[in-house]
Amino acid sequence: MSRWELFLLHASTLAIAISGVVYGFMKYAMTGSDPDSPLGHPWQPGVLKAHVLAAPFLVFAFGLVARGHALPKWRSGEKTGKKSGISLLGLVAPLVLSGYAVQVFTGDSLRRETGWGHTAAGVLYVLAYAAHLLKRVPEEDRG
Repeated sequence: MSRWELFLLHASTLAIAISGVVYGFMKYAMTGSDPDSPLGHPWQPGVLKAHVLAAPFLVFAFGLVARGHALPKWRSGEKTGKKSGISLLGLVAPLVLSGYAVQVFTGDSLRRETGWGHTAAGVLYVLAYAAHLLKRVPEEDRG
């Protein structure tokens, strides 16, 4: 995996994670000043747009990493990071599909349930991503 592929993966994962957390906080933890508005914060739509616009970069980066890193590691039989890597591979499809579905579903209940499923998959993805990165750091360097 090249440095630019790794940078793209890290940067897009960070952008998705930060924008997702900020959007969730704005939507569910903040109360807007206008009682007639469903927005928790005036920047909420912009943060959601940033999240949606960053997603294709992560999907593209993940495809590059799957081709250039995950498949060769799988074929070689390497054990380090295998569980967290498989977890990441397994989370990508539900994460991407639920991200698209939440944008196109029209029923409030279905959209809300899909949104929570997307959130859960996103949290699991970030945790698996962190675990996978920690597998690369030698034990004595972890502190």
